[in-house]
Amino acid sequence: MSGSGTDRPTIAVTMGDPAGIGPEVLLRSISSGRAAGRSELAVVGSARAMSAWAERLDLELPSEIIDVGDAPAEPGRPTAEGARAAVESVRRAVNMCLTGDAHAVVTAPVSKAAISSLGEEFVGHTEYLARLTGCEDYVMTFVHGDHRIGLATAHMALRDVPVALTPALILSKLRALDRGLRTWFGVADPVIAVMALNPHSGEGGRFGDEEEVVIGPALSEAARMGIDARGPYSADAIFAVRGDSGGSVPSYDAALAMYHDQGTIASKLIAGGAGVNVTVGLPIVRTSVDHGTAFDIAGSGRADHRSMSAAIALATEIAMRLGTG
Repeated sequence: MSGSGTDRPTIAVTMGDPAGIGPEVLLRSISSGRAAGRSELAVVGSARAMSAWAERLDLELPSEIIDVGDAPAEPGRPTAEGARAAVESVRRAVNMCLTGDAHAVVTAPVSKAAISSLGEEFVGHTEYLARLTGCEDYVMTFVHGDHRIGLATAHMALRDVPVALTPALILSKLRALDRGLRTWFGVADPVIAVMALNPHSGEGGRFGDEEEVVIGPALSEAARMGIDARGPYSADAIFAVRGDSGGSVPSYDAALAMYHDQGTIASKLIAGGAGVNVTVGLPIVRTSVDHGTAFDIAGSGRADHRSMSAAIALATEIAMRLGTG
């Protein structure tokens, strides 16, 4: 990678939807001094929108803005132009990583509905980034300290989860998580705790049989591949008795949830506003905030920038572990 030409990695940070809190948490992170430190930041977004936000917040603009075109920045009022600039920011930042002009990308929140209204196929950042990079084995993972929670399924209706879960899908997530723990997080011999889909792990089939016919075969195949994935354990037990002496759940380096809220509710409670969303398995390093656009509070001064600061710090840490040369 060419990057910044120094031993400090270059982090491409997207502005998010200019009507949401993305520009605000980004500017506040930079202003607080907690965002960079060991990295060079390249903000990717609408220079016009970022300028409007900087003026509104009475904060300085970043030294480098990679302009993707004009977009309005009226808080709480998403527009097609803003959505277009937001998705173009993502494409540009990803391309910077693929060409070696950046070592990692950090994404601010966008509006899935606004981008989809443009005719873009956009379920979420995670799936979009996987498509842009041609990646098949990836897992949305929420990180706070040594707490890492991956999701087997993410952006889908809850009623569709049991059908979507297959041994092949779970194995794909376990492969990505195992590889990411080793390379991105420096865990030599990772242990992954896998959650059950049903209460009480199905109670021997009384509450469902996915544990036996879907999750169990995936764990057996993972073991054959040398992946130390254990379970399935009841989700409440995984979070309640992690590594406790005498408990049924062993100490683990990451947990794999079966659906979105099964993992994210716990992760956000653990992180307390400072969690990071990491797309483990991509050929590029990508982190993000663990929250949405929050159009309802944009411009009110109530946005919490800790997650953005943490996302930039973690992207920097991973990029440095991988080497910036």
